[in-house]
Amino acid sequence: EPGSTLEENELLSRREIYDAEVPDDVLVLTAGVDVQDDRFEVEVVGWGVGKESWGIRYQKIFGDMLKEQVWADLDAFLQTPFRKADGTVLNILATCIDSGGHYSTQVYRFTVERYERRIWAIKGKGGAEVPYIRNPTTNNRVKAPLFIIGVDAGKALLYQRLRHETKGPNYCHFPENEAAGYDEEYFRGLTAEKMVVRFRKGRSVVVWELKDSK
Repeated sequence: EPGSTLEENELLSRREIYDAEVPDDVLVLTAGVDVQDDRFEVEVVGWGVGKESWGIRYQKIFGDMLKEQVWADLDAFLQTPFRKADGTVLNILATCIDSGGHYSTQVYRFTVERYERRIWAIKGKGGAEVPYIRNPTTNNRVKAPLFIIGVDAGKALLYQRLRHETKGPNYCHFPENEAAGYDEEYFRGLTAEKMVVRFRKGRSVVVWELKDSK
């Protein structure tokens, strides 16, 4: 099969002007953190009724992952207050940090010390049979709670929501404000993969591939 895709320009073009940093319908904020070799990429998302979501901030935090300063910068950012139009302050309620890269031990240490703030380590695992989320394990050298995330199930869920075109439950909003960080590069990464049906051992399976892969 040629694959089912999402186009970055379609999502880019539906960005909107919020009435404040955090729209009024947002009830809670969460954050996801990707750990690169020279930076964190952090996304703060607001959630409303029926899993309607609003992108709030996409922030890059640069530094040496083996030094304390960049981790202190991340910790400070995760304590940043965000405001609604009426002055109501929302803080990030929960954060997941990917531990699947080169700095797993650093992620475990950072999260185990902040478990009471609901800052958790996660690690992706592929496979159609892997559930999206399950109870954490502590099978690592730091004994930090680690959640294994079914990436195939997660991508399918995200894909479904990004295709939702009616504002309300399950719809994904994105801000047009340049300072929020939702630029062309963000949407290029968000839509970099396509969902493809392959046949293995006589049965069809859904796999995710980069759009430009041969």
